[in-house]
Amino acid sequence: METRVKPLFSTRLTVAFALMASLALAQGGLAAWIADRAEHQVMRGRVAGDLQSAFWELSATKQRLRAWSLRALIGAPHTPGDGEMLRLRMADAIVRLQDLSARAEQMDRAMGIESREGSERNDALKLLSQSVVSLQERIAEINRRGPTQDALAAWAEIETVFDKGAGRDLREILNERIRTEAEILKRTRETADLYLERVKLLSWSAAGTLSLIAISLAIYFIRALRRPLAAMSDGAKAFEQGRLDHRMPERGFLEFAHLGASMNHMAAELSARREQEAELRAGLEIQVATRTEELEAALAELRQVEARRRQLLGDISHELRTPMTAIRGEAEVALRGSKSMEDYREALQRITQASRQMGALIEDLLMMARSDAELLHLNLTDMDPRQALEEAIATLSPVAHVREVELRVDIDDGVVRVAADGQRLQQVMALLLDNAIRYSQPGGTVDIVAGAPADAPGTWRLEISDRGIGITEVDLARVFERGFRSAAARAHRADGTGLGLPIAKALAERQGGALTLRSEPGQGVSAILTLPCAANAYLEGAN
Repeated sequence: METRVKPLFSTRLTVAFALMASLALAQGGLAAWIADRAEHQVMRGRVAGDLQSAFWELSATKQRLRAWSLRALIGAPHTPGDGEMLRLRMADAIVRLQDLSARAEQMDRAMGIESREGSERNDALKLLSQSVVSLQERIAEINRRGPTQDALAAWAEIETVFDKGAGRDLREILNERIRTEAEILKRTRETADLYLERVKLLSWSAAGTLSLIAISLAIYFIRALRRPLAAMSDGAKAFEQGRLDHRMPERGFLEFAHLGASMNHMAAELSARREQEAELRAGLEIQVATRTEELEAALAELRQVEARRRQLLGDISHELRTPMTAIRGEAEVALRGSKSMEDYREALQRITQASRQMGALIEDLLMMARSDAELLHLNLTDMDPRQALEEAIATLSPVAHVREVELRVDIDDGVVRVAADGQRLQQVMALLLDNAIRYSQPGGTVDIVAGAPADAPGTWRLEISDRGIGITEVDLARVFERGFRSAAARAHRADGTGLGLPIAKALAERQGGALTLRSEPGQGVSAILTLPCAANAYLEGAN
């Protein structure tokens, strides 16, 4: 195989681009310099134009002041204050001319121009300024004296002040300055136009030169790269199609020769590896498929059994705890001291009610364990939620008494009806109240507020707030997960299972309501149960 190798292609490419960049920078720098000079000329022309306009304005104001003086001397109608006003206007014009003259000299020095025009202009402005100052006394004298009989003599005196200064004719000075500034304006405009023409010519020449060089380099590099790129493309397509026996040419420019050798070596290695991997893959696929089927079947069975077992044990242990606690509390209260028959009867009635609730819970838990859908049968009826709340409070009052927790109840007397299952609703309220009592400190209080909120018409809301350990923001997002208990909850109460709130939330939502929590660490928890009133109650889920 021919292995003729040419020098590095990247070197040629670098040299070509460096040449183009250097030429572009040189032409750009020259164009920028010419444009800067043109800009200076344009700005200088503006200043010359302003100077010319200011001299014209000074000459016109001087003529107006001369006319005012003549009218005052001959007794023609005139305004006495106009004379001083025109003199001050001439003074302002001279100040403006002095500023423009300073700018013109500064710009001339910046462009390296040395001329006598600046000094001559300043001398003329100095004479004009002195003449304007001397006019103040003459104008005041004309105002005091008024019209005179010898107007010609007075006018001759005024002419001397207006037109003579330091032995020179002020009119001639003004006219000379106007002509000079006109010539400067014309000269700067011609110079600026010349610079702009040069910029235009340079831009066109630069564009043409760079275009020719770019076209020449493009033709050269296209011809130089066409063959190696075609060989690389053919090799890539062959490898993509799996033909690893294809070999790329190892000649041409040094970079492409090295690339071809590396690609050929890689193809040889891949071909050898492919044969080995094919043999191993065939055996492994059979083994993996067999073991995967066996493991998936066993894992699915174990997960199903374990899930049912944990679900059943967790639900039973938690759901039976509340009524059992109520029964034990009622019994302990009844055994303390002597009670009347009515007290014993009420205690036994609450124990009986808690027993019925426990029986219903056992039936539902068994049904939940047998059903994959975990659907509870709800008997939704039009009822008063306050009745369920009062029964839940009566059931948990002994527990609160034993734990030294005060229950403060505030129930709105307004009539309200909701579509709910009375037993399930009482279960939800008892779960919330039991949590509030158990996570409160001894001597604490639990506030129970119920009624129709003003900010949510058509709903009934129950809010149970404690002053207990509270819930962090991170844990608050997970309290409705089955089996979740925060570290603070486990430290305060080790016997919980984390099932109460998930069950309460599920029961609330199946009755068309909603259950939310608000809390801050160490500030207690507020559990809010919201139910729609019967007029717009959500009746789906009754079955």
